Amino acid sequence: MTEAHILEESSRKLDSLNQRVWDNGFTTETLGQIALLAKEVYNGTTLFERIPQAQHSGLSRGSEILCAAAIICRGCPGTESETREIYHTEDLVGDGRVQETLVEDWARIVGRWFENARLFLSSMSQAYDVGTESTVFFDIPHRLVRKFITLKHYNVLRLALDRIIIHNAIFPSAYMRVIGFGRDEDGQFGVLIEQPYIEGTAVSEEERAIFMHKLGFDDAGEDFGMKLNYRTDNLYIGDLNEYNVLKGAEGIHVFDCDCRLNVVSLGCSGKWRIPSPSIRF
Repeated sequence: MTEAHILEESSRKLDSLNQRVWDNGFTTETLGQIALLAKEVYNGTTLFERIPQAQHSGLSRGSEILCAAAIICRGCPGTESETREIYHTEDLVGDGRVQETLVEDWARIVGRWFENARLFLSSMSQAYDVGTESTVFFDIPHRLVRKFITLKHYNVLRLALDRIIIHNAIFPSAYMRVIGFGRDEDGQFGVLIEQPYIEGTAVSEEERAIFMHKLGFDDAGEDFGMKLNYRTDNLYIGDLNEYNVLKGAEGIHVFDCDCRLNVVSLGCSGKWRIPSPSIRF
């Protein structure tokens, strides 16, 4: 069977499942199908057509929980928030909440929902730090970092999951493994992930540029010449600042950055077109 046929068959199976979830919610049947297709996406036997196939490894590095949530979000209506330009920084709210609601309902059923996410992560950690979108917890004995990542920079869960998938594919040494979903004490929805604890030194602008060019990315500009943002026809990688990139014994590691599908509406010379699922809403 050719890749085109595999892709067509994968889309058909995903469309069918998404339609049943939309019509009937999480029944015994749909829960079983989500688990089955999540395993197939994780193993690569079912293709997740939203993501370029060259980056499909980002799903398997992210856990079957990530695959299941991505499948659920795939079957939700498109939103205005998903077409905002990168440098339009006003937070958009409201139109993506159906994705959060469905993933929360599913996560509660399968035991992957954490009501007070930060408290849960802090119970396994020795220190923490707070960024603009994430709270970072350090588990030094196990050489792990755990994060509660809000949707502040993405607003829509589907885009936040894209970010994790793309990150895992491009920067596998610092892959993000999704362990669940939850809310913080302020009620903010977020994704809980684990990541290897990486030590290193700062990376110069030139080293960063050489590293990204070797990965096949061109400069994306809009960064005042600081070499922070990069693009291909299909992907955008941004915010590669001194706090998000380290040089360790085995080379350069990117452990946090802005990753997006480079669609035309992003305003970054992108050519990726996300297939439209055949769902009746």
